[in-house]
Amino acid sequence: MQTVREWDGVSAPELIALERLDRDLFRNHLNQSNANDALFGGQVLAQSLTAATHTVDDMGGLPRGVHSLHGYFLRAGRAHAPVIYQVDRTRDGGRFSTRRVIAIQEGEPIFHMECGFHAAEGGFEHQAALPPGIPAPSELLALPELAETMGERLPDWLRERWVHRDTHIDVKPVDPESFLRVEGVIPRRAIWMRLKSGAGATPHEQCCLLAYLSDYWLAGTAAMPHTLPCPSPSLFMASLDHAMWFHRPMRVDEWLLFDTDSPSAQAGRGMSRGLIYSGNGVLVSSVAQEALLRPRRADG
Repeated sequence: MQTVREWDGVSAPELIALERLDRDLFRNHLNQSNANDALFGGQVLAQSLTAATHTVDDMGGLPRGVHSLHGYFLRAGRAHAPVIYQVDRTRDGGRFSTRRVIAIQEGEPIFHMECGFHAAEGGFEHQAALPPGIPAPSELLALPELAETMGERLPDWLRERWVHRDTHIDVKPVDPESFLRVEGVIPRRAIWMRLKSGAGATPHEQCCLLAYLSDYWLAGTAAMPHTLPCPSPSLFMASLDHAMWFHRPMRVDEWLLFDTDSPSAQAGRGMSRGLIYSGNGVLVSSVAQEALLRPRRADG
């Protein structure tokens, strides 16, 4: 069986790199795992977009960048096995291209996605304003620093996670106290994030890496009024679908504000959505996700 590499210590472009097996067929060699050998969905999302991007040419001298994606998580991926990405060139028009990607692992589809690419053109401009009163990243503490200052107020497992997990990503919550309260909590969360090793990424790779980042912390917004702390080992969460729109260029190695909220949780599912801003207040992307939210059974 083809083996996959460990992901610790790699650069951001390596997180999404693929080997081309055929014209529209790709394979990964790097998997990021969550607990219990589960494959991190954000990496599958980003690698699917990478595969699609490799099949889009600058037709007629017009560079085409991704403008939206809509994906469904079908099965839990496993970190011990590679993923095959199969791309269907659905349409190439004058300024738009559409692609369908199926992610396959051990013979079964685990994810599929439709995504669109657009050769940019002039048009109307407006954007939602950056929320008022958001502190700059320089005024906030990163997760390892918060783990130290909050000390025993954090459960041991959460403190360990903040100190050691996802060390390639800088994370600064705007309101870290929201992780430790549930009463009266409004399901809204703002977090600054950046991917430290993304400085050398191309513009196409920047979009793929933003998709990767967009799956962090988003689903948990819907759980905020219901679990303590949030995230909580008493809650099972799994992404069901993910949609994203790319508005303006960005850099993932620079601080980005993820302003998220949850309009509804019901019937074992929670809906979260977010606006992503650059450090100077430019709206670069919008994202929406529905996730499965289930209390874990006592027997696991």
